[in-house]
Amino acid sequence: MKIYLDIDGVLVDYNCNPMPYLREFVDFVFEISNGDVYWLTTHSHDGSTDRPLNYLSQVVEQDILGKLKTVKPTKWDTLKTEGIDLSSDFLWFDDTIFNAEYERLEEVGKEHCLIKVENNLEELVTLLKEDLHQGD
Repeated sequence: MKIYLDIDGVLVDYNCNPMPYLREFVDFVFEISNGDVYWLTTHSHDGSTDRPLNYLSQVVEQDILGKLKTVKPTKWDTLKTEGIDLSSDFLWFDDTIFNAEYERLEEVGKEHCLIKVENNLEELVTLLKEDLHQGD
């Protein structure tokens, strides 16, 4: 499964602090994706990985940054959905999306792949782990 990550409002709050439970969240998304994680953020819409890593290096602990260094780039122009492989199995973590992005997900039957992040990651990690283990 591919994972697509926004930064602001997902990994860090709007005061440039790491989100609560960031370590657990990052560990979990790398576990469920087998490391198939992609940036889907305005910090790197042109396929750059330097800008997000430079930004995050000022905010997150080094071991978390080490994992985030393996996140792959995406390219998109107007809508973040342009950077998603919509034919794949994926989860997209973001705090805010445009109506046009949600409509694009609906067009391809993938609206359930969007995970809206609000405030911190503790509840989200707990819910995702429960969902994952329900299939056991």
